[in-house]
Amino acid sequence: MKIIPHSMHSRRTSKPEYGPYILRALNNKGKASKDEVLDETLRLMKPRLYPADLEELPGGAPRWRRQAENMLDGLLEDGYVAESRGRLTLTRRGLNYLSGS
Repeated sequence: MKIIPHSMHSRRTSKPEYGPYILRALNNKGKASKDEVLDETLRLMKPRLYPADLEELPGGAPRWRRQAENMLDGLLEDGYVAESRGRLTLTRRGLNYLSGS
């Protein structure tokens, strides 16, 4: 019988749940680096994260950060966020999402 660590059964925040918080974080910051956006995302999300989200993964990053980085990559690919010279900004599509349009 294989024993599965408790954290694998614990509730975790899904990657798509990070999207609106990342967009709000970037809106709060204006033009910002990836680290600044992720720090602001954590500030906004911390009250709703689960203990499993805060666990360290192989490589040293906490689970929430890896999930948020993956979601941010998707937001870039889907045109909600733009990157230029290491700085992120909301696109019109990202702004429209936040305004509910």
